[in-house]
This record gives sequence, structure tokens and C-alpha cells, in this order.
Amino acid sequence: MHTEPVGAKPSEGGLGFEDFYRAHAAPLVALLLLRGTGLVDAVRLAQDAMTVAHRWTGRLGTSTGVDAQGLRAWTLRLAAAGQGAGGVATAPDPLLGAGADSPPLHARTAAVLTPLHELNERQRNVLAHRLTGCPPGAVGYELGLSMPKVHRTLHHVGRLLGAGDEAGDRDDRFVGLLAELVAALDPVLDLKAGFDRVSDASRQLPTPLQDFGPQPPVPPYGAPLLHTFAEPVPSGVRAYAADLAVRDAPYLVAERDRFPVAELAAVRLGAVFALQVERFRRESERSGFRTNRDDFTAQDAQAFALALTRDALRAAPMFDAVQNLDVPRRAGFLAQGLAQDDPYTIEVSYDSIELSLALARFRRSALGLALRAMHRPGVDTGHEAQGPLADALRNSLFDTHRMLHQLDALNSDLSRAESTLPDGYYVDMTRDFDLHQAFHADLALGVDAAREALARP
Repeated sequence: MHTEPVGAKPSEGGLGFEDFYRAHAAPLVALLLLRGTGLVDAVRLAQDAMTVAHRWTGRLGTSTGVDAQGLRAWTLRLAAAGQGAGGVATAPDPLLGAGADSPPLHARTAAVLTPLHELNERQRNVLAHRLTGCPPGAVGYELGLSMPKVHRTLHHVGRLLGAGDEAGDRDDRFVGLLAELVAALDPVLDLKAGFDRVSDASRQLPTPLQDFGPQPPVPPYGAPLLHTFAEPVPSGVRAYAADLAVRDAPYLVAERDRFPVAELAAVRLGAVFALQVERFRRESERSGFRTNRDDFTAQDAQAFALALTRDALRAAPMFDAVQNLDVPRRAGFLAQGLAQDDPYTIEVSYDSIELSLALARFRRSALGLALRAMHRPGVDTGHEAQGPLADALRNSLFDTHRMLHQLDALNSDLSRAESTLPDGYYVDMTRDFDLHQAFHADLALGVDAAREALARP
């Protein structure tokens, strides 16, 4: 797969955002068309995502691992979520202008997209992420899919599009499809006018990127969230959010004043990263069995770890209040180890547990900061006055301490098995997985649900 999309030229030196926009705006619109989005909506979503990316890359700089491929995948993530910087446009975006009514454009795009009509949403998403330059392991990270499912989907889509069985032939066919769409868009897209709109919108946004409160310390969608954790009876932070959903306006106003937005943004992001690491550990463990040996190869595992490292590096500068952010370094160690070892080896197991421990310590620190942030001047610090959110956060902090002890014990058991026990002794690397997953999902989904409820007028 090419490292740059069709129409993009490799950057020389630093990555200027205007150069990035001119190279990637048309492919981003094309990727959204591949996902099944209409032309006008695709342009609006692409512009919104570029506006958010423009604002945040100015703060992040290029020293945090935000390369062209990473930024391209992130802007697709923003656009695909359908939540950019603005609302529904009341006039055509200048990037498209009058091109929305171009009959030749509609005829050409319809011809290109016809073979994709049989694809479902998941298959279209896999194709779009592959075309951002994401290797299969990173596609699995972005979409929360197991590696067998990613590879089967890529193979199925390739055959549907008439590609050969080899991965290279398949990728060439995918890139050719994107090239056809970009070529169809080229006559009607005004990149200069589009960038001017993005630049102006990025500078003029007077409100936070969230719906209320101070700006969170991380970019929106700093890591992909996996929406696969249903719970019959919400508990913890999710129970707090469910209660907010039925409260009246005065109660919500009072809760907004005490809701630690920035600190809980850190808590949420740490929980999302932890969910991804738990997925990594489970797939790595399964790949150690003979019948599953090819389900999670070292190449796929390394791409997964590199994608997580990229997001952690992007988020790290935003966590000034949390001093011990060891997550990017530990994620980097994991990715480096996978350059030499298979994902099921003891060496990789050590690295993945150390990464889980780093995330648990970060979560513990962020939860402590969130609780302290609720004791702002003028706010009653009594236990009763703190309310259900503080109770939920304290319970989560207790869960985090328990999680740290369990991970330490797992690390110790692995060390003992390696040094003193006979060959063939098995240590279950995913024990406590379901419990830890429930802890992480409660925070990640609960914080999102609470912010959504508090944003109601």
C-alpha cells in the first residue's frame, strides 16, 4: 500500500498544514464517498474534520509523532464520526461550490462506486481505512475488529473488485479505485477556497470543541472508542450518566459547575487506551495456540502497537497536570519488541503487561485529579455534597487499585513461570480480562454519556 494517498506528494521537511490540506482534502472526500456518504455531506464532514485537525495540529506540533499517515487516519476518524467543528451548513461549502450540481461529476462517481453497492458498512469502513495507508493491524485498531475479520474483509472486497489473491494486487486495485474518484472530483473542487474556509473557521471558533466547560486537554477522538460493551444495568459512571438523562435543567446547571471536564477527558482517554491494550493481549494470547498461529502475526501486532503509540504520543503533551505519563514509552517498547518477537512470546507479554500497568497508574492519577478538581473554591467539600459523580469516581479509584494488584500478580506469575517452573507451564495472560474490560468501559462510555447529558439545554 502506498504511504501517501493518490494525488498527494511526499512531504519534504516539516509538514505544513496547508500542504497537507491540498494533498489530502480530495482523497478525504473520496474516502467518505467510498463509505457511502453523499457528496455534499462528504465535503462538509471533510471540511469540519480538517478544521479541527488544523486547530489541534497547531497546538501539537510535529514532534509528537503526527506524521502524514497518522494525521490522515485521524482526520478520517473525525469525519467518519460525523462530528466536526460546526453544524449543518446553510450554504454550499466553497470547497465544492457549484460542483454539487455537476452532471458529469455525478455520472463519473456513480460509475466508480457501482461495484461497491454490495458492500456493507463494515466492509466499506475497512476499505476506507486501508486507503488511508493503515496496515491491517492498524485497521483492526481503528475499527475494533479482530485480525482474522480484517483480513477476511480485505480479501472479500478485493475479490469483489476483481483483484487477484495477492495482497499487492488487492492494494493496487484499491488505490486505483481511489484514484478514479479523486480524478472525478478534481475539476469541481476549489482547494484554495476550501483551505481559506478551514483556516478562517479554525481561527474564529470562539467556543470549545466540546459542548460545555473548558477545553479538554486532548484532541477530540484522541483514540478510537469501541462501542461493543452493552450492560443490562448501568453502574458506576454510566449509572451517573443515566441519572443525568432524566434530570431537569436546574440540576444539570449545578452539575456542570462541578463536572471536571479536563480531568475526566484524561480519565476517558486512558480507559480507551486500556481497552485497546486488553484487546491486544487477548489476541496475542490466542495466537500462541497452533490453530490460531496466523490470526495475529507479528506484523499485524506491531502495526496495532504503532497505531496506539501514535495516539499516545499525540495525547501526551495535553496532559500537563498528569506528570507520570509513561504510556507512550511503554507502547513504544511494545512496538519495538514486536519487531523481533512473535506476539505470544514471554518478552512481548512482559511489555504488554507493563503497558497495562502504566495505563492503570495513569488512570489512578487522573481519577485522583478529577476528585480533587471537584473541591474548587466555593464548592462544598463534604461527602454528601459531592454527590453521585464523586461516589462513582471513588469506586472507580478503588477498582483501579485492585486492577494494579492483579496486574502485578500476573507479572509475578509470568516471571516465576519463566524462571522456576517446568517447561509447558501455562499462565493465562487474559485472566481478569472481563472484569478489567468492564472497569474501562464504564469510564470511557460513562464520561461520554455524562458529557452528552450535561450538554442538553
